[in-house]
Amino acid sequence: MKYKRFISLCILIILLNSCCYHIFKGMPEGTDYESEYYYVNENEIDFLQDLTYKTGEQIISEQEIFDAIFNHIDSANSYILIDMFLFNSHIGKEDETFRKIAKELSEKLINKKREADIQIDFITDPINTLYDGADSKELNNMEEAGINVIKTDLKKLPDSNIIYSLIWRTFFQWFGNSKKGGIFPHPFSSDEPKVTLRSYLSLLNFKVNHRKVFVADYDDSWVSVITSANPHDGSSAHSNIGILVYGDFAEEIYRSESAVAKFSKEKLISQIDTERTEIEKKIKLKLITEEKIKDSLISEIDATTNSDSIKMGMFYLSHRSIIKSLLKASERGVNVKIILDPNKDAFGRKKKGIPNRPVAYELVTKSKGKIKVRWYSTHGEQFHAKITFFESLEKENTVILGSANLTKRNIGNKNLELNVLLKASNNAAFIQEVHNYFDLIWNNEKYTVDYDVYATKSFWKRLIYRFTEFGGASTY
Repeated sequence: MKYKRFISLCILIILLNSCCYHIFKGMPEGTDYESEYYYVNENEIDFLQDLTYKTGEQIISEQEIFDAIFNHIDSANSYILIDMFLFNSHIGKEDETFRKIAKELSEKLINKKREADIQIDFITDPINTLYDGADSKELNNMEEAGINVIKTDLKKLPDSNIIYSLIWRTFFQWFGNSKKGGIFPHPFSSDEPKVTLRSYLSLLNFKVNHRKVFVADYDDSWVSVITSANPHDGSSAHSNIGILVYGDFAEEIYRSESAVAKFSKEKLISQIDTERTEIEKKIKLKLITEEKIKDSLISEIDATTNSDSIKMGMFYLSHRSIIKSLLKASERGVNVKIILDPNKDAFGRKKKGIPNRPVAYELVTKSKGKIKVRWYSTHGEQFHAKITFFESLEKENTVILGSANLTKRNIGNKNLELNVLLKASNNAAFIQEVHNYFDLIWNNEKYTVDYDVYATKSFWKRLIYRFTEFGGASTY
């Protein structure tokens, strides 16, 4: 009996050690990265925005991001590199979709491949094939056309769902998956064939390659788009932001995406060669990924003074360090304004307002009303932007934007994320575009509503938010 207990204890210790390793292991080489500054002129950069709002009974969706990407697919001659998280035609329980964006993108790339002698690398997250448990017609068609499709190997990332990690690593990670179908309904579409239990078990890890980035050759140079938008039909009406950059900044994105391909045991089929200029132009920017996004944000927040403003537009805000830094900034007299998604809609399903509503309550209450919060007025879609604007009349202005929500998973070295940090003077055209964007949606009730509309004091929502943020047992 003692022998059996000893063996059981040894097995338990081995399993716990394995679980701890996968929770606390480092990120793959080439991730959690911060580049040097690159310099651009005002005509080499542009702020992109998608805004959805309601006028009378009509829903209007003004879109710039994928229109810009599609234009640069058309103009490319030798190489296109894309990394996109959600890339499918599923719309959940929605009755309709604004735009068949996944089909548009896949057909645009396939036609480009057929018409020109061009190399295309397309990186995506395995959620689009339900972790090899379902077919993706978009990815299949692209592969058949000769496009190099790379599905990110998520097993190389640390486990974010702490409670589930031991169960997954002990019992389920060994079984692979099958596209032959199963007995469980497809989680994202009632029109798709049923799937296996193994797809659901993989989904519960809640780990993703969450990046959204595009690079292509342009004339004798390069163009890059870093955005919060997904080429996903169910997300096609979301409000999003993006940045378009011409020039050798593309080499940093290529380097970062090469690391993703490498740890996924794949490689990009082309290369980017640039002659980097060291001339200091009016605007400087750098690439930041994974936890370097958190470090940069906290550094910028902590450097603000009572003559500065912080303006944030965010789909999810829950990271404790960011919240604490914002509260301290408010105590210093910094003007803090935050626009949040009310977390009430998700592809036809109703949500409970977590985490944004309990977080907003904490920020407003603990700052004694100094931190101002407004909610984006959504009508089934989401306010999916991820942007923070540090505005100052006395020093350089800073903008941080990209794929990353401000949550423990997104900026705590669990997900793959990619953002840009940009610095420029107050009178730079790009800064004025960002300033006008915030003023437009903050001051116009067509876009945002008062804090009181979705305010909550619910103790249970606060408890659920803090528990799920700590343990990783949620999708945010």
